Amino acid sequence: MASLRPERRTIICSLLLALVSLATSRNVFKSRFLEEYQPYAGPWNDEFDWRLIKEILPKVPGNVVLSPISVKTLLALLYEGSATRSETQRELSRTLGIDDPQAASKLQEDLRRYKSQSTEGLLITDRVFHNVSIPVTHKYRIIINDQYNASTEEINFGDPDAASVHINRWISHNTGGLIEDVVRPDTLRDTLLLLINTIYFRGNWIEPFPLNATAERPFYATQRPTTGKAIFMKQRERLFHHRRSTALGAQILRLPYQQNQLAMIVVLPEESQSLDQLLVRLTPDVLHRELAELFEEEIDLELPKFNIRYAGSLREPLQRLGLARIFSDQAELPLIARGLTTPLKVSTILQKSCIQVNEQGTQASAATESSLVFTILSEPVKFIANRPFLFLILDESKGTWLFAGKVEDPSL
Repeated sequence: MASLRPERRTIICSLLLALVSLATSRNVFKSRFLEEYQPYAGPWNDEFDWRLIKEILPKVPGNVVLSPISVKTLLALLYEGSATRSETQRELSRTLGIDDPQAASKLQEDLRRYKSQSTEGLLITDRVFHNVSIPVTHKYRIIINDQYNASTEEINFGDPDAASVHINRWISHNTGGLIEDVVRPDTLRDTLLLLINTIYFRGNWIEPFPLNATAERPFYATQRPTTGKAIFMKQRERLFHHRRSTALGAQILRLPYQQNQLAMIVVLPEESQSLDQLLVRLTPDVLHRELAELFEEEIDLELPKFNIRYAGSLREPLQRLGLARIFSDQAELPLIARGLTTPLKVSTILQKSCIQVNEQGTQASAATESSLVFTILSEPVKFIANRPFLFLILDESKGTWLFAGKVEDPSL
C-alpha cells in the first residue's frame, strides 16, 4: 500500500521581457536512498551568467531571484535580429560570450532541448509580440522557430487595454499563474515589439523534508537590527553531497530534485564572512572546481522556507556589462523587421521572477529505490542556514544555471 509522505517542493518562475562534542564512532547498517551524482564535465559557458549575477545581487538590497538562462535567451533572440557584422551584433556576441560558434550552437541546442523534451515541472517559452504595423521578416520567424523553438504573434498595440489582457494571460498560463498583470496598458502605447521569455519550474526534492520537523528558529538577517525569526525545514542524519570550501570561506550543499539532474546548490558563508564578501570571492572557475569535489556526507540540515518575488529593470546592469547599443538610436536590428521609417531599439529589459520553497503533503512513490549501505559514522556535519545565503538551480546535465538568488531575510 502506498504511503503518504510529506514533500518539500520548490516552485520557481521567471518572466523576462524587453520594453537559494564529537559522538563516539559507530558501525551501523542503514537503509538509505542513494542518488548518483555526476558533476558536469564541461565545457561550461557561464561567464555571462556570473557577470550578471555578480552585477545584480550585491547591488540590490534584500531577497533576490533571477534567471540567467532567461536573460541569455532574450539577448540571443535580439542577436538573431541584428545586422551581420554590425557593432550591435558584436556587442551582443561579446556580452553573451558566443564569439565561438560552438558556444552559440550549445546555447541554441540547450534551449531547443528544454522546449522539446518533457522535463516534468520545467517549462520555457518565448514569444515575440509585434504590432499589426510591424512587418516581421519571414527569415527572422524561421530562425527563431528553428533555432530557439520561439514564436511570433501579431497584436494590436493600438488597443493597449485588450493587448495587455491578452499578453498577461499568456504570461500567467506559462508561469503556472505565479506571475500576473506584468504588462500595463500605458507601457504599450509606444510599443512596436515586445519580446518575452518565461521560465517556470516546479520541483520535488528527492529527499523530502518531514513536516513534523518544521520549527521556528532565529535568523540573523544582515539588515535587521535585532534577531528575527524564520520557519526552518530540518533533515537529520541524511546523506547529501557537501563540501566546506576554503577558497570561498563557505559550505556548499547540493539538494537534488526528482527532475532530470536538476539540483539546488546552497552556498552558505561561514559565520565570519558576509554574503557580499562571498560574492567577491566567488568565480565560475572556483565554483566549478568545488562542485566537482563534492562528496557524500551525513548532514544535519536546517534550511528556512522562503518566498521571493523580484522585479527589476536589467537595462543599467546590462549597460555596465558592455551592452549599450541596443538601447540607443544606433541599434542595428534590421533582420527583425524591414521597411520602418524609424529603426527599432530596445527601450528596456525587465525581469520578474519568483521562487516559492514550501512544504506540501503528496503521495510518495512506493517504488523508491533504496540500498543497504554499511557506514562508519561520526557526528553529522551541521549545515544551519540561519544567516544570509546564496542559492542556485543548476541543470547538472548541461551546466546551465536556471536560477540564482540570495536570501537575506526569509521572513520578508
